[in-house]
Parts: sequence; structure tokens; C-alpha cells
Amino acid sequence: MIKLNSKSRKLILLQRNELLSNTQILLRKRFGRFLFTNFFVYFFQINNLDNSVQNLFEKEYETIKNFLPSNVSNILDIGCGLGIINIFLNKKYNQSTKFFLLDKNKIDLKIKYGFSENYESYNNLNETKNILLANGLVENQVILKNVDRNIDIDQKIDFILSLKSMAFHYPIENYLKLLSKICTKNTEFIFDISTERYKISDLQKYFENIDIIYEEDSQHPLKRLYCKSFKNIKI
Repeated sequence: MIKLNSKSRKLILLQRNELLSNTQILLRKRFGRFLFTNFFVYFFQINNLDNSVQNLFEKEYETIKNFLPSNVSNILDIGCGLGIINIFLNKKYNQSTKFFLLDKNKIDLKIKYGFSENYESYNNLNETKNILLANGLVENQVILKNVDRNIDIDQKIDFILSLKSMAFHYPIENYLKLLSKICTKNTEFIFDISTERYKISDLQKYFENIDIIYEEDSQHPLKRLYCKSFKNIKI
């Protein structure tokens, strides 16, 4: 069972709307997201949230497990949040992998809607590290990268994961300079695209091979892609 602490439980409620109860959703609608984020969430009595988080990420892992590389040395998680999916990856790769975790390190006070270069953020990278270390990873496996600073990754990355972040909340074009530096011809990707923003044909200029591995038809529909052979585009 995934182990969360009180602070991470509040953050996960802000990050993943599907974990909210009907009462919490009603509060957010009635009083607005600003008050919900900055006031109400700190007073919720959270029952069985750890079970719900476990179930949610087990389902996420099921959608990607058959497309994961056999062996990896370095994984980059773009938009990692609390990094929970990496707990499952760590079990698969037997604690032999380094995890580079990329995200913002702030809770926004202003609420921004839709697809933009500066989407709202609800994260604390120290909590991300605490959760991973409490759930099986060790100190030298976890490398945190704040996206609002210069991102210095001096190693080639075998596998890049981005669930509901790159090409979903943020334009993939924001990451091309980084990808051109850290990818090899063998780097494999799994990431979500917002089908309101991108078509598969839009991604063909960036990848030689693209497969759809999962689709979600919700308020913000997505396609989850498995890609490889990144084209090293000059930026």
C-alpha cells in the first residue's frame, strides 16, 4: 500500500480531481477554486484516501506496463507531481534506476484555465522526495528538477514519462530543447496529448514511431502515446 502523509494527501487532492468526493466537488463549485485551494482543502477529514490513490495509480500503471522498456538506467518524469507512478516503476526495475523528476515547486494562488505555457501548479518537490523515499526508493535514486529554473541534466535518458503534462497541459514545444540534449535514438516515451490541442499528425515531425496505447474521453479528452526515435530538431 502506498504510504502518504498529511501534507501529501492535501496536495494529491489538488492535483487529481478524480479523487475528490461529491461534497468536495460541490464546495469547489460553490465557493470557487481559489477558496477551495487555499482554505477548504486544509480542513478535510480524509478517509481511505491512500486506498483511492493506490487504486488510481494501479489503473494508470496497467495502461503503460506492456509498453515499458525491458531495462533502463535513467527515467525522466515530466510533470511528476508527487511521483507516485515511479513507485510502481521502481518495483519493476528492482531499485536499479535513477529517477529524474521534473515539475514546478509551488502552489499557485491564481487559477489559470485551459492549455497554456504556465498552467496552474499544486506541488512541493520536497514532498515528492519524501513520498518516494517512504515507498521504496533510496536517496541516490531521486534527482529533483524545478522546471522554473535552468534544467541541467547531464545524462542521456532511456525512458521519458509524462502523464497529463507535456502535450496535455503544456505545449510539447516547451521541451524540445531539453529533449534534443538528453535523448538518443533508443529513448522511449510514454506521454499524454490533449486531443483538443494536438492531432497525431502534429507529433510526426518529432517522432518516427507513434502508437496510441490508451484513450480517455472525459471533460478534457486525451490519447496516451508510446513513441520512440525522437527526431533531433534544431531549436
